Amino acid sequence: MNSTISFKKLARGIGKTVIIGIVIVIIVVGAIAAIELTSSHRSTTVTTPTNVTTTTPPTTSQNVTITYFDDLSQSEASVMQNVIIPQFEKEYPNIHINYVDEGATDIVKSVEELELSGNVGPVIIGEDNLVIGELLNGGYLMNITPYSSQILANVSLIPSMIKLVQYEQTVYHGEFFIPLRGNIPLVWYNATLFNQMGIAPPQNWSQLMQVASEIKAKTGVAPIMFQGHGGASTYTELYQWMVQAGGNPFLFNDSGDVLAFQYLYNLSQYFTPGYVHGYWGSYKGLLSGTYYMIDYQWPYIYSVISSEGANISHVGFYPGPVGPANGDHLVGGDVLAIPKGATDIPDLILFAKFLLSTQVQRDFIIYLSWPAVNQQAYNNLPSNISALYKAEEEAMNNAFFREPVPWITVWGQIADKVFDTIIVDHAPYSQIPSILSQANQEMYNYLVQNYNSTIAQNYEQGVYGPLYG
Repeated sequence: MNSTISFKKLARGIGKTVIIGIVIVIIVVGAIAAIELTSSHRSTTVTTPTNVTTTTPPTTSQNVTITYFDDLSQSEASVMQNVIIPQFEKEYPNIHINYVDEGATDIVKSVEELELSGNVGPVIIGEDNLVIGELLNGGYLMNITPYSSQILANVSLIPSMIKLVQYEQTVYHGEFFIPLRGNIPLVWYNATLFNQMGIAPPQNWSQLMQVASEIKAKTGVAPIMFQGHGGASTYTELYQWMVQAGGNPFLFNDSGDVLAFQYLYNLSQYFTPGYVHGYWGSYKGLLSGTYYMIDYQWPYIYSVISSEGANISHVGFYPGPVGPANGDHLVGGDVLAIPKGATDIPDLILFAKFLLSTQVQRDFIIYLSWPAVNQQAYNNLPSNISALYKAEEEAMNNAFFREPVPWITVWGQIADKVFDTIIVDHAPYSQIPSILSQANQEMYNYLVQNYNSTIAQNYEQGVYGPLYG
């Protein structure tokens, strides 16, 4: 949900999908407001398995301190701590929230350490929907099926998140996480320059190459920012490029994957030199003239740019150019989960219900530009969000998720090495297929050694790949 400046993240991909519209609002990040909680009475269509008894655990009267792990940027964490959490503590004065900000992989380590200690305590986590697979595979998460109907009782999940829950029930035979927030990337450009040059935003890969060449020829500036610093932002972006070329990114070396890297190899001559430092939240040079396009970035930068006093009318955005195979977009997001062995479950459920409530989900939209997973949060929003809403809605009309395989981090590390070799170090163009085949073999060998030959064979046969509704 990108998502990632000193920003840690925002973007993430999940299970199967149906399409939705997303709304973002421009507002100063970090503003503090007292907002009265409201609730609605429409319920999600997700059903709890019939063989599971649901109960309504009573709230406790004793004082409880819940530890809540999440992976947020500094400005996002400020809103969570100063706007969102105080609302909950005001409504439930006997429950205190200890917010802990850690990177997604660090949260995994923290949960593992808690489990090994045998003293988990009242803990709930907001985790990257991809990284959650590592905790699932390790057996560290509580099956919250008995409580899911309570958490979602007054929530109307957006269709893609309904699909996520259904996917989870089918694959994992229970519910171990609940959708918390979603995300989808857009292409951003300097609208003032484009207007001055009389250029329209490129609608396909061929036009993107032509536009980049024209801007560089007329301005002397390599115009494109790419998330090339390595880590999750780089391999998340690569994943979408490979899908748009018709590839299965997890394989590395099918024809679509090769085509994507060949194209990026040629496009990289138009990357701004600072692209090797580009990551989630990179936007600073867009209006200053350091570069004029951000190939893909998460919508929260819109509210950040606005909060810094920039003239937002100079910023253009749209779903981006369509690839040779499709114009599909990677849907990101985070989920809520409870570690196995956690205590004070009634209070954890109260906090989960609170985070999914209509008002809090609306706060996510207004204060943080986070797409909400509760559909009712989009009702009666201010009218000044229409342009960004339309772009997000269009992007969501062609969406997919990354399967949350437990070895996503290792895949990402290999993808980073491939990116460095082909794009950053500019290996000979003719070697691109062999470099990708070596990456495929490295991933296969890892799966054999750390999982088993069946999983490795499934990998080689393309079982793991982008998930569509």
